[in-house]
Amino acid sequence: MEIIPTSITKFDRNERELQVFALFCIFVAGKNSDFAANKVEAVLAQFPKDCLPFNGFCASKDIGNVLIKAKTGQYTRLSKAVREIIALHDDVGLANATLEQLMGVNGIGPKTAAFFIMHSRKGERHAVLDTHILKWIRGNGFPSAPKSTPSVNQYGKWENIFFDLVGKHFPSLTLAEVDLKLWTEMSGRS
Repeated sequence: MEIIPTSITKFDRNERELQVFALFCIFVAGKNSDFAANKVEAVLAQFPKDCLPFNGFCASKDIGNVLIKAKTGQYTRLSKAVREIIALHDDVGLANATLEQLMGVNGIGPKTAAFFIMHSRKGERHAVLDTHILKWIRGNGFPSAPKSTPSVNQYGKWENIFFDLVGKHFPSLTLAEVDLKLWTEMSGRS
């Protein structure tokens, strides 16, 4: 498996690994991480072993058909997202894409953009406000924290609260380490 959800952080990803991780980030939105990792593998299995994933999609000329063969579901959303992430890659490169540029891709909001950046670039300061992190925030003195990812307008507020809590509870861990630790514990994977 090229994606192992419980060991997702890697700051020195090569081009292939960045493309695979970007696909995982898009596929995992609203899905189980193991399901998404398996669907990424099913997509990759359709391309030659030495082929970069984005080149494989481009060579196929039909992103939707690749997704259908991999049984990813959400074919319209994912087809558009894959086309747009490939265009962003061609324009600025995944290693250089900003949070805002990533959020310009259909289906990528602040949570997914933060997830991609935080787990692939050392020292980044973002919060992946998923249901597990929000549950932890509620359990640490903020019962009004939303149960699902907040809107773009509210994201910054809850991200700052998360940063403050992390500073108190995990002062020696990076944000990527805290994110993985809390996801692992709160999702019952520990």
